[in-house]
Amino acid sequence: MKKIHLLAILIAATFSTQNLNAQDSTANFKPKTVSVEEMVGGKRQFLQLLVNKVFAEKKKIGLLSISSYAADYKDNLSNNEFQNTTLIYHHLFKGVSINSGVSFTSIEGLKNFIGLQYMYQSKTLSLIYMPSYYFINSHKISNFALIEYKPAINEKWAVYSRLQLHYNHDLENGNHFRSYAYSRLGLTYKYFSFGLANNYDRYGANKSTKNNYGVFIKLTL
Repeated sequence: MKKIHLLAILIAATFSTQNLNAQDSTANFKPKTVSVEEMVGGKRQFLQLLVNKVFAEKKKIGLLSISSYAADYKDNLSNNEFQNTTLIYHHLFKGVSINSGVSFTSIEGLKNFIGLQYMYQSKTLSLIYMPSYYFINSHKISNFALIEYKPAINEKWAVYSRLQLHYNHDLENGNHFRSYAYSRLGLTYKYFSFGLANNYDRYGANKSTKNNYGVFIKLTL
């Protein structure tokens, strides 16, 4: 966990040197449509698919979907995990949107939510932040953040770094329900990113953990 904190501090320090004036990302920079990543770790394997598509640029309506799969190397289906969050967002101003969608996990099944969204995208920096409230079959609040920073080395190569955070709190019981911190550090060559990876997952009120170190490769189109 200390390594994750150090990476977060490093990324934050780098961001402080950039001019991060809020912009309408859907007007000034077309979001990347699809990214898929595979991580092979010492304890289990992880796959994530992200789709971000603006349907009507004039109306600022878009779709965001994030799916992830995790499985260990033993033949035990109960240890496998699936998560999907799919939402429709409508841009309001300066990167801020309202959204509504559904989330599905292998533990809870289907949940509906509403929330807000802030999105900033440029050639070197991508930021998504989503606070949400789950109101059907569950009463929970969650916060999700994804930060990617890719400063260029030359025309083809860039440094790649990412911090992906999630926290889900159970309002009915007043307990931690689910959280994670995923960090990546490596290189980008054209459409491909690869390097070192860490997934730190916590579950339930007792905050049981799974900590997985490994390598990753990611394709962005």
